[in-house]
Amino acid sequence: MSLRLRLHLLITTLSLAFLLAAGWVIVDDTRVSIRERVEAATRVTVQLLDTVIVSSYQNPEWGYTHEVLHSFLQSLGYVRSNQITLRDGHGALLYQSPPSTFRSNVVPPQWFITLVEPKQEVVKRRIRFGTLEVASSSIGSIREAWSGVRQLMGIGLGFFLLLNGMVYWMLGRSLQPVGSILGAINRMEQGDLKVRLPQFNLPEFTRIGQNLNRMAGSLASSSEENRRLALIVKQTGDAILIHDLDGNVSFWNPAAEQLFGFAQQDIIGQSASLLVPQSRADELRQNLAAITDRRLIENYDTQRLTRDGRVIDVSLSAAPLIDPHDGRVIGEICSLRDITERKHAIEAERRLEENRQLTQLIQHHIEDERRSLSRELHDELGQYVTAIKTFAVAISNKTRGRMSDVEAHAQTIAAAADHIYDGMHNIIRQLRPGALDNLGLPETLRDAVNQWQGQHPEVRFNLNFSGKLDSLGETLNINLYRIVQESVTNALRYAEASRLEISLEQQENGILQVRIKDNGAGMNICNVDQSRHFGLLGMRERMQALHGTFHLDSVPGEGTCITVTVPTGIST
Repeated sequence: MSLRLRLHLLITTLSLAFLLAAGWVIVDDTRVSIRERVEAATRVTVQLLDTVIVSSYQNPEWGYTHEVLHSFLQSLGYVRSNQITLRDGHGALLYQSPPSTFRSNVVPPQWFITLVEPKQEVVKRRIRFGTLEVASSSIGSIREAWSGVRQLMGIGLGFFLLLNGMVYWMLGRSLQPVGSILGAINRMEQGDLKVRLPQFNLPEFTRIGQNLNRMAGSLASSSEENRRLALIVKQTGDAILIHDLDGNVSFWNPAAEQLFGFAQQDIIGQSASLLVPQSRADELRQNLAAITDRRLIENYDTQRLTRDGRVIDVSLSAAPLIDPHDGRVIGEICSLRDITERKHAIEAERRLEENRQLTQLIQHHIEDERRSLSRELHDELGQYVTAIKTFAVAISNKTRGRMSDVEAHAQTIAAAADHIYDGMHNIIRQLRPGALDNLGLPETLRDAVNQWQGQHPEVRFNLNFSGKLDSLGETLNINLYRIVQESVTNALRYAEASRLEISLEQQENGILQVRIKDNGAGMNICNVDQSRHFGLLGMRERMQALHGTFHLDSVPGEGTCITVTVPTGIST
């Protein structure tokens, strides 16, 4: 039976009960009214007839009492609610009042007469030469009451039918959202969690729809989350396994199968000790004890065995598996990641760091040798060249005007000595700029820019400094100088640049940034093998040795920008 029909039957039953109760009240009131009316009429009639009897006794000249009453009753005619009978002394009927003609066309049903008819009251008076009998008669009042009750019953029945029709229609209209709600629930039951209910007219159904929509959204989110978790477990690169407190494996994901070589059907139900090397047999028991105590195991580096007997390095993380019903620890969820490559990468990084340190040491020795060589060139060769020039000038002065050919050769030697001296100073500057040890990096770069400007007057140089650059240290100074020197040399030699911008900035966080930008020909970085370009490779290795960064940005036809950053530990 549908909800609509049930509600309709309930309302119909209640309406019918109300009508029956109202009908009973009306019938009861009618019964009391008829009884009081008949009783009142009987009393009035008896009093009237008693008056006539007494008057006939007081006036004997009127004749005998039964004759007086007979004449009076004949003139009186019908008396409502009473039936009057007059008999003589021998019991013969002298007079009987005519029946009631009030609403004679109304025939009340017997059940109504039974319900409302009062008990008949009979009053007798013995008179001279006769008997007077007055009996109550309620049929006229009953017919009158039935006429009114019948109208009320008709109105009540019409109202009852109209009410039931309206209720049935309103229930059908009001319960229309129930079909939509049931349909949505059925679709959700079948797995369609995207179903949503619209806004209904009734606030109760609107709240139900909103709650159902929120529930569907929550279920969709949970389902999606579970689906993602399942996909993660299946597709993750980490081996995930679950085993009970006895070590028996109950779950084994594809990554574990790929890592260890055991298929699910081969490992499920087996002991996890199959994966543990003999040298680490106690480790499994210790891990289970920790899990039983509800402790987590995170990123623990250990070793495990594969099916073919290989020992692999893994990182293990484990957590207790909790029974959601009673909160007991029932097993262990274990995640293992192959870190063999990471171990190799760490070893390679260690070796690379050793190579960087070796490279830094070699560069340090090279710089020491350059500095020593520049000093020897300056001290030894410089003195020799100066002496040669001095001797040549002396010879030129002594032979002036007397031996013109000797004077000319002497001047040639002096000029050659000047060229040798200038070339030697250029070599010394290339080997080790003297200003770097005495004046610092900024002044050394200013001196180098002046020299480059003199050699290339067509190129416009722009040099900018920012922050504290006077206490960077010898190692940092020479490496940054070499990077700027190599970058400017490449720009002037290969890029045909007409503008060069060099900037050094000591930032507030202690990071020193050096930027060399030109407007030259540029290059396609993708086509440049930087590992075989020794200038770029040298700059990159210098920055790696100083734990800095090297970035090259170049576009063909738009120039090249080299940016290096290195931590200095100096805050501005």
